[in-house]
Amino acid sequence: MQGHAALSHPSHLSTYHRLVRRVNRAITTPRAQRERQANLAREPGDQPDDWDRLLDEIQQADGVAMTRRNDGSVYVTWRSLEPEL
Repeated sequence: MQGHAALSHPSHLSTYHRLVRRVNRAITTPRAQRERQANLAREPGDQPDDWDRLLDEIQQADGVAMTRRNDGSVYVTWRSLEPEL
């Protein structure tokens, strides 16, 4: 299984998958989960094609609203998938 461990190491992830991991960390913080919102910003090392692909995928997700801001960041809100009591 040594080969499998090498594939899971962050340096072996594609630039897109590293971006996805960073965004996932941002949207799964306790505050983001409680408020169901996050502001996402492209970082200097993010590839433009990766960023556009990620935004396309976010925009297509059910229950997610996305607003592009003038500074290039993206404000994302989502509704809970859990039934409200």
